[in-house]
Amino acid sequence: MTIELEKASFVHNGEALLQETSLRIESGACVLVMGPSGAGKSLLLKILAGIIPLSTGRIRLDGRDLQQISDRELRKMRTRQGFVFQDAALWQNLSLRQNLSLPLQYNTPRFPPEEIEARIAHLAKRIGFYQSLDLRPARLSSGNQMMAGIMRALMTHPEICFFDEPSNGLDTATQQNLLEILQDLKRQGKTLVIASHDSTIAARLADWFLLIDRGEVIFFDTAHNSTRAGNPRVREILQGVLGLSTAYDTDILGILGEEILGGEDESPFG
Repeated sequence: MTIELEKASFVHNGEALLQETSLRIESGACVLVMGPSGAGKSLLLKILAGIIPLSTGRIRLDGRDLQQISDRELRKMRTRQGFVFQDAALWQNLSLRQNLSLPLQYNTPRFPPEEIEARIAHLAKRIGFYQSLDLRPARLSSGNQMMAGIMRALMTHPEICFFDEPSNGLDTATQQNLLEILQDLKRQGKTLVIASHDSTIAARLADWFLLIDRGEVIFFDTAHNSTRAGNPRVREILQGVLGLSTAYDTDILGILGEEILGGEDESPFG
């Protein structure tokens, strides 16, 4: 699934939180969105996902203008994408099973309940989620809440997945599980848009870097071409985000680790 923004902006209370932006994310790409705290990363993801409407401009998914399609078509389009929120955003008054069922129940009301249960069971096994599905989210650790949020995003078998700071606050084991899930999705050809400051995700997954600063997209190019970025602010952000201590004119991909040059890890899901 391709995503296009054309002269897109978002204004709130007279302030441009997203300055006019045009870009295209190709199907199957993995885009890492980076920038300082408060730069607009979460907002940009929600705009790309069609969660927050634009103030000006256009957004297209596979060439379809989201502002010119019917509500029915929009719900159908929603089943082709999944969104993992920064804090998992699970409904606290619902069980995990009820939370996981919501995307299909809302967007495809006639979806068979037994098929929903089958998908939940499959995802729990695939992701290695062994908590009781009858628990409320508050009974889970932050890591397990994030895993539940990922399961919910994958319930519709989406073609594109958005992840907003998915590794924040996770322990080492859960971070590794997250990385394996993301690698598996990439191998399947899913389009991935990930807001993260995780250098491991940058090294092992990202095809493209998108840098945003104060609501302005200041860099959108391949990870490899980031080594030749002429904008000092781009270089400053990359150094800060990726924690580079050596000179920036050294190949950034080499700095990030030898794993970039190695073969892909074996899928944990078979």
